[in-house]
Amino acid sequence: MRAEGAELRQKLERALDSAENRLIVLDFTSVKAMTNSFADELVSKLYISLAGGALTSGGVQLIGLYEETRDAIVVCLERRKLIAVDGDEHVLLAAEDFLQKTYDEAMRLGTFIAADLAEALAISLPNANNRLKRLVDAGALVRIPDPGRERGGKQYSYSVPGSSAPSAIHRRGATLDHP
Repeated sequence: MRAEGAELRQKLERALDSAENRLIVLDFTSVKAMTNSFADELVSKLYISLAGGALTSGGVQLIGLYEETRDAIVVCLERRKLIAVDGDEHVLLAAEDFLQKTYDEAMRLGTFIAADLAEALAISLPNANNRLKRLVDAGALVRIPDPGRERGGKQYSYSVPGSSAPSAIHRRGATLDHP
């Protein structure tokens, strides 16, 4: 099953090369079960490519997860210390509580800067920036350069993908069917 997961991920990555800065929605509705090795090859390694900068996106969400598919994905994410977004539930998979609280606050804020998040969570700005980096690497948030705020360095705005993104790439049914 690992080979099938790798093959599907490679097809997906080729398709994503032309989809820079668009929301990626992986729909698992038709997938009732999958092996951990398949989930690792497809999901974990996709997130590794995103975090490493080999792929770029406007965010990633997993939808249509059943208990068994969610469990397989969570096991693989935890092993690799990665996180993902369950787009149906708007929760992070395999994330520590403080990252979930950060994501929840980001959803409440909408579009914001790091200082807004730091203030809302009563944490330091460096701590907020560290959390934001992890959430951006996971595709849970998008980071947009904010040239109007450049004072002593680059400034960025953040938002939850899909909240205002008009164009999303949906990979449905047959694309994600697991043999």
